[in-house]
Amino acid sequence: MPAMSRMEDSVVDVLVVGAGPGGSAAAYYLARAGLRVLLLDKAEFPRDKTCGDGLSPRALAALDDMGLLPAVMQAGCRINGVEIYGPDGRSIAAPIPGQDGRPGYMLVVPRRVLDGLLLEHARAQGAAFMPRIHVTDAQSTADGVTVRGARDGQAVAFNARAAVIATGAASGLLVRMGVLAQAPPGMLAARTYYEDLDVLHDRVQLRFDGVPLPGYAWVFPTGQRSANVGAGFLAGRSRRSPRQAFDAFIGRSRLRAALGRARRAGPVKGYPLRVDFAAAPTHAGRALLVGEAAGLVNPLSGEGIEYALESGHIAAQHLIAMFERADFSPAQFAAYDRALRERYLALFKFCARARNLALNPLVLPLLIRIAARRADLKLLLIRIVLGEQPIPRRITAWTVLRAMLHSRT
Repeated sequence: MPAMSRMEDSVVDVLVVGAGPGGSAAAYYLARAGLRVLLLDKAEFPRDKTCGDGLSPRALAALDDMGLLPAVMQAGCRINGVEIYGPDGRSIAAPIPGQDGRPGYMLVVPRRVLDGLLLEHARAQGAAFMPRIHVTDAQSTADGVTVRGARDGQAVAFNARAAVIATGAASGLLVRMGVLAQAPPGMLAARTYYEDLDVLHDRVQLRFDGVPLPGYAWVFPTGQRSANVGAGFLAGRSRRSPRQAFDAFIGRSRLRAALGRARRAGPVKGYPLRVDFAAAPTHAGRALLVGEAAGLVNPLSGEGIEYALESGHIAAQHLIAMFERADFSPAQFAAYDRALRERYLALFKFCARARNLALNPLVLPLLIRIAARRADLKLLLIRIVLGEQPIPRRITAWTVLRAMLHSRT
């Protein structure tokens, strides 16, 4: 407690609220640059986090840049391919493409392990960490940010020259800050773990059989006979709860026989996903928003870890430049927003359109049948789902769909 009191009384350079991938990545890069960083989280680590646990090649490249890839590889299950199942049960499979220096494989790592590794990596660079801090407000002042909350029932307050907000899908803090008027609509999902599965390969399964559309389900192996299994759908398009969608998938998909012989290794947990980056604010006063707090979850695949890691790095780069220039003007924070838009906006708009156009019982089976006969189109579909396909601003989802639909001859 005395150490916390001293930290409360002082002003740090950057407060990071949330010790998930985005927050810990930002804290790592900021501390590595010599800034005084305080990382806050409501949980005591290690802690579980409801998620699909998949790390895409982009996420692995980000971890490699941080020097964490060897440790994560030791803790994860290597995935070399992807299978996509349509609503009619037809499927395509392909190796995970590697390009632009990214690995040609994925990893599945439980968030309890991954987030712990990221947090300790940030602390090793000098970032301070305080768990069990329930942040209730964060307000910018003339020369910094004041963060208020409670720890073990006692009020606490912290001051910094700038802040990073990495609170994930939980939007309560952003609403209280005035950043959001209300919680934005998004996706809903539920997942659990299974053990003693009979048929598992070194491939992840993305399934559209037995789930509300637009929506999808997944089977991500966590070991030779274990997997993270879940289902998600776009909120507002179905009256089901996440648990109801999960149960429907388990009962109706062609995976039912294999899962019926397996043992469920934990509870089914539901969680929201924010996929609203195209319209989401990314900064407020002297605070930068990263990862899911900025809506950075892919609206087609539900992947968010890679964008959390990348945006945490981008936020750190912008803050480091502000400290070097001693310039915390609104224009500097707006530059962060422009950087995110230039990097992600075309991709996220494309993926939202592709989700709404393709993920229906008529179009998706046709796309999978076509892709099964055309190696180049199969690779294109896999790359789009993984977020690996460059998306020029002038290309729309209809452009790709028309090209695939017209390639039957």
